[in-house]
Amino acid sequence: MRLGPEPPIVREIVGVVAQVRSWPTQTDDTNQLYVPVAQNAFSFASLVVRPRSGPAEALAPVVKAAASRVEHEVPFTNVRTMDQVAWDAMARPRFRAVMVMTFAALALLLAMVGVFGVLSYGVQQRTREFGVRIALGASGGTILKMVLANAARVIGAGALIGLVLAAMLAQSIAIFLFGVTPLDPLTFAGVVIVLGATAAIASLIPAYRASRIDPVVAFRSE
Repeated sequence: MRLGPEPPIVREIVGVVAQVRSWPTQTDDTNQLYVPVAQNAFSFASLVVRPRSGPAEALAPVVKAAASRVEHEVPFTNVRTMDQVAWDAMARPRFRAVMVMTFAALALLLAMVGVFGVLSYGVQQRTREFGVRIALGASGGTILKMVLANAARVIGAGALIGLVLAAMLAQSIAIFLFGVTPLDPLTFAGVVIVLGATAAIASLIPAYRASRIDPVVAFRSE
């Protein structure tokens, strides 16, 4: 039995290896040291085997049998493939990603419903105007382009304001991002394309209704 501090352990450096991530989302390097098991035994150890061909699951019985012949008293548990290890390691980030995507899809649906409602109300308020234009010779295509152009101006202004605010607040969520910068241009461009397509789809029905207005019915409703 030794009293007092343990003497320092002297080790010889035999090689340097590349940095290995301890978890999939790790971004900063951490100090790591590899030592022989005989010098620093742990309560558990991992054995990694890579097959030359065929599925990795088929190697499990063979590896366990070979290891048991070497170490009879060491139990072998928790046999998994690297795909399973990666799947388990990404469980929490994957859950957060699914939650964010779900709420984003709901927000996109609400935006589509909102655009549809606003444009439908605007078309209803301008029914008499569209009826007069059609009575004076305007075609359905002209009315359709007019409604879509008005919607494009409103949607463009909203998208511009949203992008400016998103750029100003992007740094506040930088710690939650992995593999992408807060001001990633592809992300911002993708958002504009998705919102533009969503708004265009929501604008088609009110614009089509405006182009099909019957002047007689429009004047009669007044």
